[in-house]
Amino acid sequence: MSGQTESQGGQALKRVLTRRDLVLYGIAFMTPIAPAYIYGYATDVTGGTLAMAYVIAMVAMLFTALSYGKMANAFPVAGSTYAYTAKGINPYLGFFAGWAMFLDYVLVPLIVFMVGASYAHSTLPEVPYAAWVLLIALVTTVVNYFGVDIAAKTNLILVGIMSVIVLLFVGACVLALDAGIGAGTLVSAEPFYQEATFSASALVAGAAIACFSFLGFDSITTMAEEAVNPKRDIGLAAVAACLIGGVIFIVQAYVAQLVWPDYTTFASADTALFEVAQLAGGRGLAVLYTVAVIISTMTAGLAGQSSAARLLYGMGRDGLLPAKIFAHLHPKHRTPTYNILMMCLIGIVGAVFLDIPVVTELLNFGGLFGFMCVNLAVISWYWRRQHQRRVMSCLVFPLIGFGVCAYLWAHLSDECLLVGGAWFVIGLIYLLVSTKGLKEKPPVLREG
Repeated sequence: MSGQTESQGGQALKRVLTRRDLVLYGIAFMTPIAPAYIYGYATDVTGGTLAMAYVIAMVAMLFTALSYGKMANAFPVAGSTYAYTAKGINPYLGFFAGWAMFLDYVLVPLIVFMVGASYAHSTLPEVPYAAWVLLIALVTTVVNYFGVDIAAKTNLILVGIMSVIVLLFVGACVLALDAGIGAGTLVSAEPFYQEATFSASALVAGAAIACFSFLGFDSITTMAEEAVNPKRDIGLAAVAACLIGGVIFIVQAYVAQLVWPDYTTFASADTALFEVAQLAGGRGLAVLYTVAVIISTMTAGLAGQSSAARLLYGMGRDGLLPAKIFAHLHPKHRTPTYNILMMCLIGIVGAVFLDIPVVTELLNFGGLFGFMCVNLAVISWYWRRQHQRRVMSCLVFPLIGFGVCAYLWAHLSDECLLVGGAWFVIGLIYLLVSTKGLKEKPPVLREG
């Protein structure tokens, strides 16, 4: 059927997303203003060279982006990480990759509900925090409910507004430097290297933190069945989003370091870039920057909720989750509405009862595990099964991507690894119960 993908029962997702839509979707998930969340802490860890840490992080994540692109070309389906691992390596490992990414995608909208509500409550304290959570969740869910094309248009507008504010921030920093504020020069190597504070281990630690700003580019691949030309566009969009996002992050870290060279003097590490914005452009720019952070919660919330819903849709359609619920599509809008509403409810409850640091680290647990699986899937599918002996693209690049992600994953806190391990145990119990001890395989596991 024209404009739709094939699915069970005659239902289908609508093919409406262009390459531009996909790139914007990935950037929206990462958010152009991502440095605002980590700048104060990360610049202290790197000794004032966060810009260099972002360069390292961008290069590292590009290897994983290339792996996502190669697997999207082989399997342009909605399940993304789950589907690539299941088809490229093993369906059971695919289940756990999907289970890990499910945790990741569930936590993204949850944490942005929390951050957005916190900033909004600080601005208008007379409105309760929980009310802001409900409002952000409502807007996000309604937009996603009525279709990915509506969400794409909304993201285009919100990313546009956010980008303008980021440009204003960078422009104000440039003018401030020209006026003699901070370093008093626009050309300096200090944001990349400072002899007095340089430490290779500190730079690697900073790069690990900076990598988390890139979590989300992979969400593009969950939209494969709604892309107009998935085999051509998904991989290119993932790499482009990673590159564009990286450049945006690097530029912000660069000018901020020059405007405020002494990173040890921030009143609060949590609001470091707001202090830079106020120094460079006054109270008005600082308020605008706050608005941009709140907008970022909407864009990331839209993308995160949508990606989680489609990941569950892919697993439900393949019989790994109850199909009547998870593979259900709205007859008119062709959206996985039950999954969207489920993500909304989880986001609201979690935003009210959980803490941001806990959620942030758990998000990294799920994302990095999924990244490792996709990198291995490239080697398994192309090198081992298809016998494609392209050493760099089918072996070396995915090995580098796997190594970087494994290193970061292994250095998460013990508490995070314990909770993440418990999440895997829950998944294992579900899989054993649903298959009667693996005696009855879900449909997708019967293939091959």
